Amino acid sequence: MNRAGRAIVAASNAVDRLCLTLAKAALVGIVGSIALQVVARYGLRSPPSWTEELARYLMVWGGLLGATAAFRRGIDPAVTQRPETGRGWSVQFARATLTSCVLLFLVPILYFSFFGPGFDPSRSFLMRNLARTSSGLGMNLIVIAAAIPTFCIVVIIHLAARIVGGPAKTQVAEHAADIV
Repeated sequence: MNRAGRAIVAASNAVDRLCLTLAKAALVGIVGSIALQVVARYGLRSPPSWTEELARYLMVWGGLLGATAAFRRGIDPAVTQRPETGRGWSVQFARATLTSCVLLFLVPILYFSFFGPGFDPSRSFLMRNLARTSSGLGMNLIVIAAAIPTFCIVVIIHLAARIVGGPAKTQVAEHAADIV
């Protein structure tokens, strides 16, 4: 692997560590807000209105960031399992298929996140959410909507790293069942 390839893999690994840390924090936040909801509802008989909404928004961010970590490790759901490292036509075909499928899925999402019909940024998904506020938390919904383009950009970074260096090493036990 050349210097540029190592830089791509290093950048992907750094982004992966950040995403995984934030996904774990979101999971802790979900558990905390739901625990507060349960205690306030059944113990104090006065549940706050914002805990369920916070848990839902944390679930969106945590789920998408966790999905990026799964993609980086190559443990995301797949129809078939093909080796991504090595040489040969089957490996090249697997990489090309992975690249084309991921980009075919993510590029339109990214386009409509930042641009609307006619290449108009004011009609984009993010700009439409900029004008909205959540009812329970009173926060601007662009904070939640930003999870989608963030997910797409991180997956594209991880895709480049998987093309250059293959999936990251997993820490899954060897006796764990394969997901096929």
